[in-house]
Amino acid sequence: MRRNLQLLGVISMVALFCSTSAVFAGAVTSKEELKISTTGGGIKIKSNNGNSFALGGRIMYDYDSYDGVWSEVNHDDDDTATESEFRRTRMTLKGTSGKNWAYKFTVDIDEGEAEMDTAYIAYKGFSFGKAMVGRFKAPFGLEELTSSKWISTIERSPTPELGFLAGKPSFQFALHGHSKPMFWQAALIDEDKEDDDGSDAYSIAARVGGHFALGEDSFMHLAGSFASRDFGDDHKQRFRTRLGVHTIGSRPIDVKDIVVDDADQYGLEAAAVFGPLSLQGEYRSADFDAGDGAGASDVDVDGYYLQASYLVTGETRGYKGKSGKFDKVKPKGKHGAIELIAKYEDGELDIKTRDDEIEYDLLTVGMNWYATKNVKFMLNYLDADTDNANTLASGDEEDGQAVSFRAQYVF
Repeated sequence: MRRNLQLLGVISMVALFCSTSAVFAGAVTSKEELKISTTGGGIKIKSNNGNSFALGGRIMYDYDSYDGVWSEVNHDDDDTATESEFRRTRMTLKGTSGKNWAYKFTVDIDEGEAEMDTAYIAYKGFSFGKAMVGRFKAPFGLEELTSSKWISTIERSPTPELGFLAGKPSFQFALHGHSKPMFWQAALIDEDKEDDDGSDAYSIAARVGGHFALGEDSFMHLAGSFASRDFGDDHKQRFRTRLGVHTIGSRPIDVKDIVVDDADQYGLEAAAVFGPLSLQGEYRSADFDAGDGAGASDVDVDGYYLQASYLVTGETRGYKGKSGKFDKVKPKGKHGAIELIAKYEDGELDIKTRDDEIEYDLLTVGMNWYATKNVKFMLNYLDADTDNANTLASGDEEDGQAVSFRAQYVF
């Protein structure tokens, strides 16, 4: 209840600020002129001295129907099951102060509870780019860094879930630089955990790449990433993935309490865009070193995906060259844009103290309809094959099929 009241207070203050700004916008002196815009569904207020403020958000509602490997660990049998959820309901405040300072704050609202998703301050006055401090995505991987609003499939690939750096670390300091056509990012990450001796556990991560023009509306993207994590003494790591279906309760791959000390992770990524045709793929590998005592083991995680998408209505996927990630699709016609998707993924989890590797492959085909620049509908069909997953005896195989639907509104 207290958290609900706090959230209501924040929203009320934001609404008061916006309405007050709008009322007094016409009375501002010539020293500072305000421009107020609701283009895109949110509220944007910008002054002529470099200050700005924007209120926006996203709503994503998902429906999944699944069987086989997804169903057996969540129900008494492997019959088809259905689940739904509000995948993301977020509100975002962001803005600038003068030419060099920027900020962003995002909260996730789930069943009346508010949880911070992103919060950072950035200084953009350096000749090479900017410095950031706070909670935001670590610099690793094309699909991970692309916003959930603009990825081509409903869920991201499973392999990052089995490694580390998926999601947003609690706190990090990062430098982002760019000099066309190149970009680079580096981060020092505090894991908000302590070793047995009281010292902090931490990670480092770096990514470097570039985008190269191939013609009008055509370019190539190439990048590589590296990360290293110190887990602390005898850390118990959990390796698990939902295999692309988020509404399930228990994961079809879930291995607990493997004792490790540290890990290194590597990533390679490539993409090519030829007008409406987009091709992309990534390879990721993580090597975990065993700790001491019971449950200790070296662990290797390897996986890749290959993806193709085609906008039959002629649009081109958006792209941000300064940060090396895909962005929104802007429909050209009054009936929106249609995108066809095909994606194949393959990966394995090799725990050295076990006889058999856990292996999986996942095929996804789908269609996206960008009804407007704010409204998007997604439909995915998934076909999975696994070896040695949770419900299986050693050497056994299990497959499964799923249909996923998403309705999305961005403002």
